Parts: sequence; C-alpha cells; structure tokens
Amino acid sequence: MLEVRGITKRFLGVPALRDVSLAVHPGQIVGLIGPNGSGKTTLFDCVTGYLAADGGAVIFRGQEITGLSPHAIARRGLSRIFQQARTFPALTARENLRAAGQQHQGATLAAGLVPSPRSRRLDRALDDRAEELLATLEIPGVAATPAGTLSYGQQKLLGIAMALMPRPPMVLLDEPVAGVNPTLIESIKKVLRALNAGGTTFLVIEHNLEVVMDLCHNVFVLDSGELIAQGSPAAVQADERVLAAYFGR
Repeated sequence: MLEVRGITKRFLGVPALRDVSLAVHPGQIVGLIGPNGSGKTTLFDCVTGYLAADGGAVIFRGQEITGLSPHAIARRGLSRIFQQARTFPALTARENLRAAGQQHQGATLAAGLVPSPRSRRLDRALDDRAEELLATLEIPGVAATPAGTLSYGQQKLLGIAMALMPRPPMVLLDEPVAGVNPTLIESIKKVLRALNAGGTTFLVIEHNLEVVMDLCHNVFVLDSGELIAQGSPAAVQADERVLAAYFGR
C-alpha cells in the first residue's frame, strides 16, 4: 500500500534521513521505532508532504505522491495524526469531526452557504460518521463537549477519529499513546486492532516499545537517519544493532 524508496533529507547540509526505504502492505500494523532524533517524524513529514525530500520517492496505492501537497495526499487516502493532539479547542467534538470530514466531500463554498437536499444529506452523513467513530473509539457522550475541555487522552482519541472521518485506507500515527495513562493505552490498542481488523492499515511511530511489540505485525528501526533493522517484533527486539542503538551495547 505504501512504498518509500530511498528517501533522503538534509537540513543545512546535515543528513536527517539517508536513503531510507520501507514498504507497508495492506492490512498491516507496522511500527517505526528508533532513538530520539533518529528521523522518524521527519520521514512522516516527507511521506505526507509537510517536508520536501531531497531525494527518493513515495508510492501510495501504486501511484507516486512525491511532491504533492499534504491536502492532496490526504485526499488520496493517506491520513495522519501528529504527536501533539491537534483539535479546534473551542469547537465541540462533533464539530471537529465534521470539519475533518467536510474537506473530503468535494462540495463548493457556495453549496455550503446555500443549503440544498444534497448538502443536507452530506451533513447527515457527517453526523452519522462522527457518532459512529465516537462510539468505536469508546468516547461516546462527548459529541457536544468542547474539544479543549476533554482530557488529553480523549483529545488523542478525537485526533485519531478526525483522521478516520473520510474512511482512509491508511493512517500514519505519530506516538498515539504518548502522555496517555495505562488504562487508556489499552483502550487505544484495542481500538487500533478493531480498526485494523476492519481493513485500515497503520504505520505507527511509538516510543513505548511494549505497545509496538504487542501491536505491530512488522517493525522498522531508524538510527541517525538510517534504516538499521526490520522484521517481526521478536526479531527486531533481539537484533544486536537495535540493542546498540538504544542501549549502546
């Protein structure tokens, strides 16, 4: 579903990514791990159009998306959440989800200003999708609550729900359980497994290695901008190069 071919990125001449290649197949939950500063988020930024790579290519569902804008990539079905929860704090949870879904409806500004049978159908569909996701992510009852008053963990879940509003085939998650309490971590893992069973593919950056080893089918490891290992969670966990990167062995 996603193929990264030889991505290279430099900042003021200093390499942040060096010829990184990886592939994510449909139906997988894939982990992307590495020490702080290894280039994980930079790779996400290059894949999703927030940064222009200095070399390499990104292929999504058989089509090259290298150089496209973030919104164009999102419209092709590759969604993303960031490490810090990004919501509109003054809007309710439902309004946040509607905002996330409206950009994928293809409606014009005029259509939004002048209600029509079609626009009303689209509005109802957005509301139905929002309620469905709030139930799936196990945060029902917050639809009318301003996002800024939700707990941090609930805002994380709302961010995931916003990425899922247009039913993307693949979602990139940047540290979905960072700063979240252990009980909610288990809830997020349960939700991701259920969504994956329903057909959504995930690529996940995560520093919580217990979550990665428990959740992911395959794992890629970056260190100093280079891919140093890949394989099953068990294989990666036992790899001497990975142990050296994390623990200096």
